[in-house]
Amino acid sequence: MLAFLAIALLGVVILLTSAVFGGDHDFGDHEVSFEHGWDHDADHDTGHETGGGPSPYSLRVIAMFLTATGAAGALCRYYELSYALSALLGVVGGLIFGGLGWQMLRLFYRQQASSTITNEDLLRSITGEVKTAIPSSGMGQISVVVKGQRRYFSARTQDGSTIEEGASVKIVACPGGDAVIVQKI
Repeated sequence: MLAFLAIALLGVVILLTSAVFGGDHDFGDHEVSFEHGWDHDADHDTGHETGGGPSPYSLRVIAMFLTATGAAGALCRYYELSYALSALLGVVGGLIFGGLGWQMLRLFYRQQASSTITNEDLLRSITGEVKTAIPSSGMGQISVVVKGQRRYFSARTQDGSTIEEGASVKIVACPGGDAVIVQKI
């Protein structure tokens, strides 16, 4: 029974370490190329081959497997089953709980959303409001809601026209920084 408890404890330690120190550098999806020396390209637990989410070989999934295998094996030994049957049932329990844990991690991964706002996001027919009037050939300020976030940008018009405060505008270009080019709607 002690061997099974040690396996379960190892799994718990790995899970706790991963929770405390982060586990974004799992070894499920790494590629090493020798073409131009050492070129390390890592997809860091994104599981492209599994449809998104962590790989089934993720450190977290393996730790869940170890924890469940050890706990199930120890439970079987507690009820005085043979070592062979305890090991077999432990592995079956580990596969079941490791698989369930993997599916749960994949679900969490798919629920993530990026808060990064790209130029493409700004150019997608988003209507903004002028907060500070845009003077002729000058800069003003607009407010837009992108991906659920209210953002403020310095703004000017492409043709140098003025736009009054409170007017609705559309972003037509993003030359860089926090400045955009708008047109009145």
